Amino acid sequence: VSSTFMADGSQPITIVGAGLVGALLATVLARRGYRVTVYERYGDIRAIPSSGRSINLVATARGLRALTLLPDDVRARLLELGVRVTGRVIHAGGEPIFQRYGKDDSEFNYSISRYELNKFLISEAEAAGATLRFGHRLLGVELEGEYPVLTFAAPHEASGQRGVLDSALHAEDNTGAEREVVVRCGGPVVAADGGGSAVRQALSSAGACAVHSSLLDSGYKEMSFPRAAAEAGGMARHGLHIWPRGSHMLMGLANLDGSFTGTIYMLNQAGDATLADDASAGASFEDVEAQGVASAAAFLEAHYATALPLLGGVEAAARQLAENPRGILGTVRARQWAVGGKAVLVGDAAHAIVPFFGQGMNCGFEDVHELVRLLDEHAAPAVASPAGYAAAFAAFEAARKPNADAIADMALENYVEMQSSTADPQFRLCKAVENALENSPLGARFRSRYAMVCYGGAGNVTYANAQALGRVQWEIVLELAKGVSSAEEAAAQLDVAQAERLLAERLQPLQKELQ
Repeated sequence: VSSTFMADGSQPITIVGAGLVGALLATVLARRGYRVTVYERYGDIRAIPSSGRSINLVATARGLRALTLLPDDVRARLLELGVRVTGRVIHAGGEPIFQRYGKDDSEFNYSISRYELNKFLISEAEAAGATLRFGHRLLGVELEGEYPVLTFAAPHEASGQRGVLDSALHAEDNTGAEREVVVRCGGPVVAADGGGSAVRQALSSAGACAVHSSLLDSGYKEMSFPRAAAEAGGMARHGLHIWPRGSHMLMGLANLDGSFTGTIYMLNQAGDATLADDASAGASFEDVEAQGVASAAAFLEAHYATALPLLGGVEAAARQLAENPRGILGTVRARQWAVGGKAVLVGDAAHAIVPFFGQGMNCGFEDVHELVRLLDEHAAPAVASPAGYAAAFAAFEAARKPNADAIADMALENYVEMQSSTADPQFRLCKAVENALENSPLGARFRSRYAMVCYGGAGNVTYANAQALGRVQWEIVLELAKGVSSAEEAAAQLDVAQAERLLAERLQPLQKELQ
């Protein structure tokens, strides 16, 4: 089919993917004077109900640094979407136990609906002047020219898009159920199309990007805690609620309307258990779904009886567990993120991670912060060139990849911590010692790994540095915990003199090395 190309030649950047990272990046770049077009595989999320398979996001100070790139009023309106969360609430039997995240209430995270945040950022990208083209499924990427050529499949009705016309060369094949859209980009392509990135797959097929991916044996489902039930049960809105059960767990994070978005994590199939000594190790979605609501109800009554009133009763909870769609969990590591000045991977397209450190979005937002800084340095709108983009993308990959690898590893470690360790009295004792040390006169020299991960980012507290420091610090905490009789007595019984000696001998040399 012959195609007629039209061009106005002014588009410098094409973003594939209108998720959280793509929409934020589009907003920031458009406000900085770039001509931005975003192609999204799916329809406009603002017109689509939430799917029942969403995990509430935890926004931490590290990721929120990227919001400094936005006007103050936009940042303020975004934060109004969230609920402040100051720690974990562990439901392990008996009274719930609170484990603080930071030193005190001044350090907190935000619980934010992924769905609501994505809608907000897409609208902000549109308001900033970015073109948004929904319903465009990527078919191929050609890298031979100065900048890529992208081919999309789009339904005919997708032609009515918001925003201005592409400033790339553009062609359509209007035969068949879908039209073929060819975009000859006038600038580089930023792949922000998630863990299943079609751009990354195309680059890998072209030999431009090697990829390693691995799936967990576990999956997840959304479980809603209705407002009335949550309020009647006194669910603390300032906490991430966790019901740790060994090889499976239930979590809940507060929403603005008083409800909680819950997520249950479990093995997908029987026999996948890695915690063989755990009495619950055989539980799986396969088993729970086997007889529909009946088997789901039996499972919930056996393992989550204390959560059932908060979930609106056994019938409502069992129906959700049996019928809600199941999500997958995995880690993706792209070994190359940049292809000269032609293309670069960001967010989950470069480094998809499991959600158990609450850092997937935060890592992606930190990508945006760093990429924009490097574009300012090497390829600002008025002077952008292929060489400038290449320099920015190479520096971006060098700076971010070690940190993405580090948080991927730590997220997998936190999976075990949240499933089982949070219910372990010895672990709770160590966490109490850690918090006591942070709040002691030595607190200026010691921050927990969690605090470094979530509240770091500035001052060279990178993910990689937090990982290295965290290993040494936990060894110190374990040693100090030997002299403490209980979590409740941690602050009173902490041996400050011993702690000072251990910090000087083991931690401070590494801190100096990493500065």
